[in-house]
Amino acid sequence: MAKKFGKFLMTTAALGAIAASAYYFFWKKDAELDDDYDEEDDFDDFDDDLDEEDSSKTESDRKYVDLDLTKAAETAAEKVEEGAEAFKEGLNAVKAETTDKIVGAVNHAEKTAGEAAAKVEEFFDDEDNSMDAI
Repeated sequence: MAKKFGKFLMTTAALGAIAASAYYFFWKKDAELDDDYDEEDDFDDFDDDLDEEDSSKTESDRKYVDLDLTKAAETAAEKVEEGAEAFKEGLNAVKAETTDKIVGAVNHAEKTAGEAAAKVEEFFDDEDNSMDAI
């Protein structure tokens, strides 16, 4: 039993050493890659370039555009009115089409009901005649 335990202990120690070596190898490799990236970082301050270009311009050189809000509001109102009119026309067309379909369906239902009533009456009329013969 001691022999088996000794083999188990040595195998476990060997596997632990292999796992620790692999972990250390990959940790060291990752650290080296991170160090390489840090050395290549460019710490150029781009704000300095903007300050040099802006120093030649003053705020009085800027041009501003006045917004004509009344004209924009009128244009928007016209577009809304046009859209509302188009919507009303479309709604009226759909109403007319739906009304036509409903009237057609009612007429078809009345016709079908009349035919069904005639068939039922004819069925019962034939039956009444056969009962009289008996």
